[in-house]
Amino acid sequence: MKRSHFLALGLFPLCGIFAATTFAAAQEQAAPTPAPQTLRIAHLCDPQYGFGGEKGFAGDVARFEQAVRQVNALAPDAVLVAGDLTHNADAKSVAAIRATLAKVRAPLILTPGNHDIVTKVGKTNAVTAESLAAYRAAFGPDFLVREIKGRLIISANSMYWWTKAPKEEVSRHEQLFREALADAKARKLPVILLTHVPPFVKTPTEKFTYQSLPPKVRSKLLELCNDNNVIIWLAGHTHCVSKNKYKNISILNGETTSRNFDQSKYGFRLLTLAGDNSFTWESTPLEPLKPTEKRP
Repeated sequence: MKRSHFLALGLFPLCGIFAATTFAAAQEQAAPTPAPQTLRIAHLCDPQYGFGGEKGFAGDVARFEQAVRQVNALAPDAVLVAGDLTHNADAKSVAAIRATLAKVRAPLILTPGNHDIVTKVGKTNAVTAESLAAYRAAFGPDFLVREIKGRLIISANSMYWWTKAPKEEVSRHEQLFREALADAKARKLPVILLTHVPPFVKTPTEKFTYQSLPPKVRSKLLELCNDNNVIIWLAGHTHCVSKNKYKNISILNGETTSRNFDQSKYGFRLLTLAGDNSFTWESTPLEPLKPTEKRP
């Protein structure tokens, strides 16, 4: 299906969203690496406004609005949303998800999903310059880095690894990603990676499917991340809960507020890392919606 993209909103003034920066500038401003402290992250997956789950569009909005209320009550150190903010990247859905995200009180980090920036080009699907421009205008940069409590959070655009995209964008992203990892390794910072698509669903050697990254990309990427301090990889896309492991990396896919294909309850995850980087990843089901909360 060909998707329309919402282009003319200007940079999205979300509370707490981080602007992209070059690593030269980031390193110049960096303070001495602090000792890791307890870090609490709300991990939300695929709000996908317009997917049309239970109660249709209004239900998509109401459930994610409820998730945001619960997240705000938990007061985490950061909120990470693993892509597919909308289903069709249409103006109505983009405006609605922007309004909801603006209510998040903690620092907010997003990553684009296939439904956000992949569009039909002839007989194939691809990321285009136009779809990237639309996403950036509505939600900000598609690559972000933030240091919080002794960890480096990297939000990478997994669509460059998953499908066709403009070569100059792929090259730029690869450079930024490698620089971020090198910076983390040099400063001995553990890395939390946020993407939409996970590297694999069940095993690192599985064949390529819609749900995972292509094997050649996957194997190189996993080794690169493992060698450069990535300890947790947060993803979405599958609409199923899973917890996988590759060497030193824990790969976590949470439940959604749109549709869950494994019959999980609507909800999100609270990731809590201790000072030694041991962690818990707790399911937080949505509380029942009040009658007045069923419509956006």
